[in-house]
Amino acid sequence: MVSAAAFCLLALVAFYVVRSVRIFCSLRRFGGHWSVGWSRLWLLRTQGSGQMHKRFTEVNNKYGSTARIGPSMLITTDPSLIRHMNAVCSPFTRGRWYSCLKLHPERENIVSLVDERKHTELRNRMIPGYSGRENQHLEQDVDTQLLKFFELINKKYVAVPESGIFRTIDLSRATSFFTLDTISQIAFGHTFGFLERDEDPFGYLENLEQFLPALIVFGVYTELSKILQMPLLKSALPKSTDKRGLGRAMGFARERVQERFGEKPVVRNDMLGSFIHRGLTQGELESETLTQITAGSDSTASSLRMTLHFICTTPPVRERLLGEVENAIGAGQITRPVIKDAEARELPYLQACIKEGLRLYPPITGLLAKLVPQTGCVINVDGVDKFVPGETQIAWNPWGVMRNSKIFGGDCEIFRPERWLPIDGSNSERDRVARMTETVLLCFGTGRFGCLGRGVALMELNKAVIEVSVEICWRDICA
Repeated sequence: MVSAAAFCLLALVAFYVVRSVRIFCSLRRFGGHWSVGWSRLWLLRTQGSGQMHKRFTEVNNKYGSTARIGPSMLITTDPSLIRHMNAVCSPFTRGRWYSCLKLHPERENIVSLVDERKHTELRNRMIPGYSGRENQHLEQDVDTQLLKFFELINKKYVAVPESGIFRTIDLSRATSFFTLDTISQIAFGHTFGFLERDEDPFGYLENLEQFLPALIVFGVYTELSKILQMPLLKSALPKSTDKRGLGRAMGFARERVQERFGEKPVVRNDMLGSFIHRGLTQGELESETLTQITAGSDSTASSLRMTLHFICTTPPVRERLLGEVENAIGAGQITRPVIKDAEARELPYLQACIKEGLRLYPPITGLLAKLVPQTGCVINVDGVDKFVPGETQIAWNPWGVMRNSKIFGGDCEIFRPERWLPIDGSNSERDRVARMTETVLLCFGTGRFGCLGRGVALMELNKAVIEVSVEICWRDICA
């Protein structure tokens, strides 16, 4: 009996060793930290360090544009490889990493789905709602929330030096309030009320921050997501009946969805109305609206606050941007009180500032790992062809991509919008700017994995960057 048990234990250990060696050898041609071929602990520590973007970039700088960060995971800063993986006809699929983005405890969403057929089908049904073709109020909704943002500034944060009153505004907090109220208004015609209260009414942001460490763990050890289906753990997850936090956001989304069904449903030409028209079920809508709230607000708020930070703290940029606005207003090219999206796209320096903000501080930092097809593939790493076996995940490093000196110049570490303005009308200059633009827009994804909310996010940035810059810089209340 003892010898049989010992034999089974020995066989199990041997199986584990052989399996580990096989996995280690499968990516031996790719450099990386000495431990990553055997364990995911380095990846877990890196993602939880608060310095993930810098550590991944150090790895790519040291070991190559595509390097190893786990036993079966690579990370790349190669824009051509990223575009190839995302292409419409690419054999690459969404990797296991995406499963950690399942925010609703019972339902998948457009971001977390790894089944290619289901993802494509759902995506095709949601595209019209995000595009604005079936949302008559989209730009008006953004304008309304932007005016509420200004109302908050004027009411509570305008300094009166002659009366000895000096105030500052926390732009990080305020921009989150703006984007949360904007996306909820666009999505289903109701806001959370962040801007009206100038506070987080049910602790959503604080709870989301507490929730992120769990997402990091499940993103590294994706197999652990199965334990969330256990009754004891499932009962501890956020629920739509909760009074605060992420659960309250789920409840808010559920209430808005329920209004569109029943005997006297609310009918509105907005995103939710478009999704219903395209056949999304009530359950699917509850999951998707929760995803819209979380994913659609935080990334845009990050881009907005960092772009405003760079503009406000770089006097030459601020002065040139405000000068462009003054000239455009004087020429009747800007609508008041809020600039039109189409008008903003015609202001070259504004667009340069937005692109530079997205480049220097890309809003999406997740690995977005794609799965290599079963047959494997050959990729080029800095001029050398290397084979990648099937089932390997290849993540992207946005921080490293956006700091590629060959694409963005030797001064890619600094905020300089002028890099986006062609020096002359030559083909070489047009190609240079086009290449930079193509690369920076990777922060919204590309191909069949492109961000559905890209148009909405850019509209918010087009309007808010310039209007908030004017509001804050002209009033001189930026701390």
